[in-house]
Amino acid sequence: MESQRLLLLLPLLLMLGLSCCRANNRLNVENNYRNMMVRLATNREATRGEVRVLREGRVEVSFDFGATWGTICSTSWSMREANVVCRQLGLGFASKATQSTEHGDNKRYPWGMVGTLCRGTERRLAECTRESRYPNICNARNRNVTVVACVKHSADLEIGLADIERSARLESVPMSRLTCAMEEHCVSADAYVIRQTKPHAERILLRFSVKATNVGNADVSPYANYKDWVWHQCHRHYHSMNVFATFDVYDLTYRKVAQGHKASFCLMDTECKPGHTRKYTCGNTTQGISVGCSDTYTDVLDCQWVDVTRVPVNRRYILRVALNPEYKLGEISFENNGAECTLDYTGVHETTRIFNCRRSPLWFKI
Repeated sequence: MESQRLLLLLPLLLMLGLSCCRANNRLNVENNYRNMMVRLATNREATRGEVRVLREGRVEVSFDFGATWGTICSTSWSMREANVVCRQLGLGFASKATQSTEHGDNKRYPWGMVGTLCRGTERRLAECTRESRYPNICNARNRNVTVVACVKHSADLEIGLADIERSARLESVPMSRLTCAMEEHCVSADAYVIRQTKPHAERILLRFSVKATNVGNADVSPYANYKDWVWHQCHRHYHSMNVFATFDVYDLTYRKVAQGHKASFCLMDTECKPGHTRKYTCGNTTQGISVGCSDTYTDVLDCQWVDVTRVPVNRRYILRVALNPEYKLGEISFENNGAECTLDYTGVHETTRIFNCRRSPLWFKI
């Protein structure tokens, strides 16, 4: 009789034991997210009599229908994740995505979820994936929590495809003419070693133009305040972003064989669609891309290339171009920021070509 009772009680004991373990180990990447609720909160006091809709604050989640709330810690918290939060709350689009203590820290507001990773197209935070392992950054020394700011309107960069194909060309340039570009690390690492003994050695550059069109409903504005822009003496202009675009060459197994980057030194309206007026010029305090306008980085500009000097010739490769690859600028979507093209590289200008360019989303880790 006693043995039968034990058999009947065993499933209940196991359930109680699992519940206990889960309660004591809430911070994992395998929680049940079906009932997840999301809100923004802040420890900043509202002015007397103020009635406001909170559009910026720490992100909090609840798994028990709002009885308790916890904050978030993640290895990567970008505009992708922030866009999902703003979308779920009906607050538009993200203009800010950080991990900080400006709206409270995790000592006062403990983490309730870790390892969030979104593509940015999800409707709810519960639809996002999780990091496969517990994030190392979410440790006892880290007091930060995820923070989001939402806006009603946002820019949206779309990369031009025909411009890349039409302008592609090879150019052989001596390093003595690449002084400014080398200061910005726009050539391969081996060039800096070679220059020490052969300062006039030539680099083979795959040049092409890149067109960035703002198809959103708000202007593109550099993420840094103009007072923080960095003056580049060699090029005689200000840098408003560290990286505006990246250019990478891969073999057909997606092993990277060459890369380049383009600093956003002068965001401006180079052309606009009918009904839209050019607003931004290459000024020291105002840079940007207006709604309905485009900024084209032509192939004659410094760093508008990939250094292919050491890339094996007579082979087919994949060229990937990405705008705003570090998600520093808030956008409606990151699905139209990338281009992937076929590159036939022969080492000869007349027969090297870029073709079959197609729009692709920015890559993100899963």
